Amino acid sequence: MIYIVLNFILSAVLVWFSSFEDVRNDDERIKPVINFVLLLAAIAFFTAANVVVSAIGNKQLISVVGKVTLAFFAWFSISISFYLLSFPKIWKGVVTKVIKIALLLGGIYIILAKIQEVTVSIENGIGFESEMFPYFDYSWAEIFFFAFAFVLPGIAELSILLRIQREKNKLFKQKLILLFIAVPAAVGATYVVCRIATSFVPSFNLLYVFGLAGLIFLVYKAVSMSVLVDITIIASRAVDFIFNYIIVSVLAGVLFAVLQPLRFSNVFLFIIIYGLVTGALLVLGYQGTKYLRKLRNTRDANYSHHFEEELSKLDYTESPDTLNEKLAKIFTDNVHASSLDLLIESNDNTLETTYSTRGKKASFSLSNPLFDTALNSKINVIFKSHIDTKHALSSVKKELSDFFYETQGEVLIILNEGRHIFAAIVLGEKRLGNAYTDYDLSVFTNLYSYFFVVGYYLKNIANEDVVGTVNREIQMSGQIIQSIQENMDFIRNPKADVGYVSIAAHNLGGEYVDFIRLTDERHMIILGDISGKGINASMSSVIIKSVVRTFLAETHDFKQLIQKVNAFIRGNLPKGTFFAGVFMLMDFSDNTLYYINCGTPAMLMYTKAYNNVIEVQGEGRVLGFVKNVDKLVKVRKVKLNPGDIILTCTDGLLEGKSIRGEKFGKDRVQRSIMTNLTFPSDKMSQFVCNELSEFTSKELEDDVSVVVIKYLDKQAV
Repeated sequence: MIYIVLNFILSAVLVWFSSFEDVRNDDERIKPVINFVLLLAAIAFFTAANVVVSAIGNKQLISVVGKVTLAFFAWFSISISFYLLSFPKIWKGVVTKVIKIALLLGGIYIILAKIQEVTVSIENGIGFESEMFPYFDYSWAEIFFFAFAFVLPGIAELSILLRIQREKNKLFKQKLILLFIAVPAAVGATYVVCRIATSFVPSFNLLYVFGLAGLIFLVYKAVSMSVLVDITIIASRAVDFIFNYIIVSVLAGVLFAVLQPLRFSNVFLFIIIYGLVTGALLVLGYQGTKYLRKLRNTRDANYSHHFEEELSKLDYTESPDTLNEKLAKIFTDNVHASSLDLLIESNDNTLETTYSTRGKKASFSLSNPLFDTALNSKINVIFKSHIDTKHALSSVKKELSDFFYETQGEVLIILNEGRHIFAAIVLGEKRLGNAYTDYDLSVFTNLYSYFFVVGYYLKNIANEDVVGTVNREIQMSGQIIQSIQENMDFIRNPKADVGYVSIAAHNLGGEYVDFIRLTDERHMIILGDISGKGINASMSSVIIKSVVRTFLAETHDFKQLIQKVNAFIRGNLPKGTFFAGVFMLMDFSDNTLYYINCGTPAMLMYTKAYNNVIEVQGEGRVLGFVKNVDKLVKVRKVKLNPGDIILTCTDGLLEGKSIRGEKFGKDRVQRSIMTNLTFPSDKMSQFVCNELSEFTSKELEDDVSVVVIKYLDKQAV
């Protein structure tokens, strides 16, 4: 029963995997491997079906199903052998097809004419009755397996060995080496199953398909490999694999064979003993692997964490030169990059080297197709080895080769805001000749937000004119605030009087207010509080402010805008960054204010008709914490009539405390609105902040921002 279940499960898994890869992967080198997987799924299915048929006892049907299985095996062997012979090319010529068909017909001839019967039973596994070969003391069945299990793969092995010697491309040489290992490993595993294990339990040869599955796995890993693998990583993971799988599997197999007599006499006791011992072996294997990793103390365990920790400590109050040097040192110490070049967008739509540890300069037009292709494919990190392995980059192979040749680089990290590329980081080859690996790729991808902030700072905020001043941090604060104010589209509509106040508690802050004109009748108002303090928070606010305007050019859906901003904060700003505030859309054509609460603590509305103040903010969710906020935020709206007032603020206003520890709170804000109804909006904003200062009797401990909208006579035009 177990052989039926295992083979059917393997067949189902292989079919699922082939379907998954067929949809996900469009690399032409992967497509044949998907076909091999389907062939193997058919072999596993017919093997399981034959065991089922054996229970019926129809020898003729058993033999027919067995011969069909052998035909699929011959087809599988021919297909994969020719694939290995031609890799990385794929032979599609007429001659190749003729040879493959001839070999398949030869195999089918042996199956139909020379092998009289295929026998299958749970007790004895698979057996064959066939004529003897006329020239050697071997049966035709043995000749069949010798040809398709050893000769064809052996020829492919010799071909691979010759190509390894000639191949100059390091990545393809690595692929060929893994393919060279795959065949003897799979043949060896199958031999163990079909020969050694069957000496204990003859029916074990019903699991021969699992050895072939190992071959497919290794071929798939080799073909899909997109970066060079560091030899130290290979060695460490090989040790992990041996401890976690090989040793445990071998011991479990031996135990199964030893306990085989018990399985027939006392099944329950067999299950208990085998389950307990196998479980203990799994635990020991896992603990042994953990202990070895601890002894190795390799970068696999520490590199990413330490790298991120150092990136998060970059001090943006220092000069750009100092920041560049520290960034280069971080890459050198953690990634072991031999060089780092930083390219920043210039005014003439080019990327130009602003810092290079090599002391070299380079310039690249942003109209170069490689950048457009990378943006379209949403690829921000490109390795030199990707030139020949990433299908999405196949159209710009020459451009990428030229880029890496001129920069002497191995890695390109593109920093972009939407479709606007503003900077790039280029890393040279690793010291000691080690390769950039999949591990490096995952680290660069996961920590992309830190690179983004560095690039954005150097492109948009760092100003050589203020570098070196005595109080540079304050100067930078002024520069940031000025940048925010200069890009505001202040609302100039006779229907409304809109004013605001934004006060940073310690010169630097992460709060901002923005007004964006969409049309004459529609304006967006944003009040936001970015987590963090000082210049880092200010930088994040500037970045968010900029991307909001970029996203508005791409989407006209209010809720989708919020989702995009949320995704940007999660994916591009340092971990732990979040946005608490409100997005408001003022539509003067129908006197309606649409808004989405993104964590604002208060949004108060004074209605002239009822002469009172009510809360209208509703439930909200800060941006940057969860991946998808689409179902967590709602678009709300209020109709505004002449004399109505909207006031919204950040938590700094409500959370301010007196010397007795009492909070300023919403009640005082409501009273301030009622007291100052007749004043302009900017005065109302200032008055409530003045009241907070008097209430606390000390300097502000947190940033405070307030926006007031006073709706005027709607007949005014």
